[in-house]
Order: sequence, then C-alpha cells, then structure tokens
Amino acid sequence: WQARAVLCTGRQAVVAMQAVSSTLGTYWTPTLPARRGSIPAAGCFSPRRPIDGGSAKSPFNVDTYKTGTGSGHHHRVVTVTAKGFNSDRDALDLGQTLGCIKRKEGLLNLPPGKVGLFGIRETFEYLKDPNQFIKARVLKYGPVFKTGFFFKPAVVFGSREAVEEFREFETNLPADAALPETFRTLHTKYGALAQSGEEHVATRANFSKVLGRSALEYYTPKLATMTKEFVLGELLVGGLGTSGGMRGGKDETKDKTHEPPSSELKPSKLQPGYDLRQFCLKSLFVLFLGVVPPEPLMNEMYAYNEGLLALGKLSPEFEDGQKALGKLTEFVEKHYRTVKAQGKLDEEQNFFLKQYSTATDEFDTPFTDERIATTVVLMIWGAYIEAAANMGHALWTLIRNPEKLETLKKETRGVFSSSDLKSADPTSFTLTKIFTQLKYTEAVVKETLRAVPQTAGGLRVNPTLRKFGGFDVPAGYVLTADPRIAFLDEKNFPAPEVFSPERFLSDGDPRKKAFLESGASSGLEQNPDVYFPGGVGQHKCPGLSLSTLMTQIFLVYVTGAFDSWEADLTEEGTPDPEYIQIPIVIIDDKYRLEFVRNWQFEM
Repeated sequence: WQARAVLCTGRQAVVAMQAVSSTLGTYWTPTLPARRGSIPAAGCFSPRRPIDGGSAKSPFNVDTYKTGTGSGHHHRVVTVTAKGFNSDRDALDLGQTLGCIKRKEGLLNLPPGKVGLFGIRETFEYLKDPNQFIKARVLKYGPVFKTGFFFKPAVVFGSREAVEEFREFETNLPADAALPETFRTLHTKYGALAQSGEEHVATRANFSKVLGRSALEYYTPKLATMTKEFVLGELLVGGLGTSGGMRGGKDETKDKTHEPPSSELKPSKLQPGYDLRQFCLKSLFVLFLGVVPPEPLMNEMYAYNEGLLALGKLSPEFEDGQKALGKLTEFVEKHYRTVKAQGKLDEEQNFFLKQYSTATDEFDTPFTDERIATTVVLMIWGAYIEAAANMGHALWTLIRNPEKLETLKKETRGVFSSSDLKSADPTSFTLTKIFTQLKYTEAVVKETLRAVPQTAGGLRVNPTLRKFGGFDVPAGYVLTADPRIAFLDEKNFPAPEVFSPERFLSDGDPRKKAFLESGASSGLEQNPDVYFPGGVGQHKCPGLSLSTLMTQIFLVYVTGAFDSWEADLTEEGTPDPEYIQIPIVIIDDKYRLEFVRNWQFEM
C-alpha cells in the first residue's frame, strides 16, 4: 500500500485523509490541530508507534521531506510504501480513493488508471488535448485503462483483443446515458448516437438510402463539379476559396478558369481550417437539401457545433446552440414542405429529400416533416467537419512527406487529365473509376486518418458488472473503443510515427511491394479490430465513405492544379497548425498555405 499526504491544516483535510489512513492499519492515527491555521509539531498525522524508515521491523518504506509555502511555513510530506510492493501512485490519489469508496469499487480488479472523485480533472485534461491525453495514458497504463470522460467513470481500450471482445456484446449496450447532457439535448432524440435497439436499427436502415453505394454514385459527379469551382474557380485564381463557388445550390460563379492572365493572378492561398469548412458545409447542403441557406444562417452550424459540448445548460454556448438548431431546422423544414407542395421531390437536386420522404421508424410510422428536417441538419453537421478535417490534415501530412506527394501526383495526373479537371465531365468522374484507379489516393486518405486521428470512438454505458479484458468493469462505467490506441500500437502499424500510405495498398500493388522491399513491415491494417477511424459496431460513423470520397476528389483537383504547397509564414502564419480539439480535431483558422501552380493551369 502507498499513501501520500501533504500534512496540512484544516479539519476537512483530516476527515478526507481518514480514508487513506484506514489502509495503513495501526500505523497512523489522524490528530486534529488544536486551532484553525495551526501546524502541530507532529503534523496532522501522528504514528501510534514509530515507523522505522527502512528497518526490518517495519513493513513500510518511509520518505519525508519538506516543501515551502507562501507564508514561510513548511508542509511536511510523508510517503509510506509497503516493502516489496510496486504499486501505482494513482491508486491512492485522494480523489481516486474517495471515488473508489463512493462507487464501492474496493474489492474489484479494475484496469489501471484513475477516475478521481467525479472525473473532473480527467475530463478537463482530455478536453485540453484529447490526442495527447490518450497517448500519455497508453504509455503509462497500456491499451486498457480507466479514466473520467465527461464527468463519468470510463474504461478506454484499443487493443485488438479488447476490441474483438467488445464487438461480442456491443449491440446490447445503451448509448444515450454515456453522452454529455448538452450533447444529448442538442443532438435530439432523432440522433443515431443517442439511440439503441430497434429504434437505432431503423434509423441506420434509412442511412443506407443516402450513404450507400448507389447514393455515392449519384453524389460523385456533383462533388466533382463543386470541387472544380472551389479549387479552379477560387483557390487557383487567388480567391482564398472562402465562397466555395456556389450560391443557392446552383453553380452561379463566373467561370474564372480562363481569366485573368497568369501575370495578374494573385497568389493561391488557403486557410484550411476556415475555407475547407465553408466548402464542405456548402457542398453538403447542396447534396442533402438541394440549396444553400443564406451565409449567416448557414454559419449557425458553428454555434450548434460549439453548443453540443458546452459545459452545462446554463452556459451561453448551449443557449446559442439551441437557437442555432431551431433556426436551421426551421429553414430546412420550410424548404422541404415547399418542395413537396410544388411536386418537385423527383427533381435531381432533391435526391436526399426524396429518399427520406418514404423513411419509417421502428414501428413503420413515416417520419414527420420535423424529423426529416432535423435529420438533414444532423447529417450535414456530422459530415461537413469530418470531411473538412480530413482534407486539411491530408494537405499538412503531404507537406511533411514530399516523396508521398510525388507518388500521389503521379497517380492522380495519370488518371485525370487537365482537361478532365477543367470540364468535370460526369462521364469521367465516376465512382467506379475513383474506387478502382485511385488506390494510392485512397491509401493517403486512410493513412491521414490514422496519423492524425479526428475523434474518439463512440461512448457506450456498461449496464452490469462484467469481466472485460481480464478486468472488472462496474455497472455505470462508460466503455469506449478508442482508435487512437490501436493506431499507436506497433503490432498493428509498424513504425506508427511514420506516414506510410503504402501500408493500406493491396499486397499485389507494385508500390506496396517496393515499400516492403525497402525494409518496412506490413501490419494488421486490414483488420477491422485494428483500423476503425469511424468507431466500432452499430454506432460507427455512417458517413466515413462519403468523407473519404470527398477528400479523394479534392486531392485529385489539388494535385492536378498545383505542384506543391507550403505553410504561408507572412503576417501571423505558422509553420505548423494548431488545432480545435473538440468534438472533431480540425486545423484552426490561423494556419495558411500557399500553393505553387501547375504550368498547365497558368492561364
């Protein structure tokens, strides 16, 4: 056993530390100071009998030292450790000890780590930098550990064996209670993340109509056209790409691909954080609604996003998020009703609305207009920031790995000519062509998701005491399979710190063979228990295929129109990005890039 206590004044500290002293048997007895503010000579804790710091008579090793205080006094610090016992110092962290007593966990074999009393410290450390939080705890505790997520005790895991075991019972776990209250409220009862059982099955069944292969085939040429206008019509000509080249769901941007002359072109610069968010947001409004709202209304999506993980319902962020959700759903519902009333559901731009007009719930009851409108908003929210993050991260990883950029350009320029890019011909941009001929491009997207993970896995509540991964997991604990743990494991991804898209190529691909012949090792990247960037099981991200497709088409245009890019260090530019961490890891707005044009696009 180990106890560590700063011997301080105050009756509250003494009462709190009685929990610790109870583990030390007869060796320590708490004694209250004579008066408030006094420091007894023997400290707040006095031994019933002397403890020899290292003699054979004592079962403990004892270290004492002093620390200074602002008032000039000293606190006496005592560390007592059972001989021969190599315990984790977190095990008797004061908050952890009290939390263990409160949750009645004293006799259980829990995973290593600490939750604290209410999970407050762990939650705030996670919110500060989620990726570093996970990395540090994996290094300290291993691939299965306990912590506090959003003020709830949690077991986080990512080993292949644990993920495989989790899949066996994951479908029976409730989801709603694991999410923060603000998220549950703003995500609404229609959000799939908060659903379980038959209700969730029905919701996911409707997803397949708008996110399955046939839907992606419909989206591909539209995405090519919108990406052309963004990259060639905005970024190439120095427009910063902030408009996305679309108004009201239709291409109303003046064709700038042939003017002005190259001598008059402005530098091609991009703010990946802001510009790509705007582009993806507008693109998804076009795909899912057929129109783009006025920009001030569209930008309410940012307020909604911030409100989801507000610290409480009394916070201004939550209030703004509620207002934003109301404005967005009102606009979508009004538009949907207008489309129905005018008999335009069969028109091409209303593909998504047409599919949901026949959607039913688990009781075969048709979706209401309000539910369809809410679904549109939630699906745009879920997709736009994920796609924008993936695009921005891909640009950054390719800056750091110029040889991978050269391999990527060789593939994309070999499949799509400059004339293909300028026309965005629907017969050229097909889903089959992208899936079958852009294998390295797909591998770059996958490796980017591994190297710069966007988010954690889904949060599920464990309803009963169970054995998991060799440990006891009490009822009420959150269980989450975190992809970042798997991505750091050298057994899964040899040399995980190295950006290597080749690891995701098939074994028969010559580029994969050259990669292995260079001395690299192949891991388990094809195993779904190892590579799960969108989560595990029934709550995994349904839109990952769409996000990947959008990023692939974006990379086709960027690598076709530009030879290279680098960080723009003028004004407040930085060589590396800072990140917005929650709920999706995405580059912040200050980071900028400057692009070098391909001579074929110097017009």
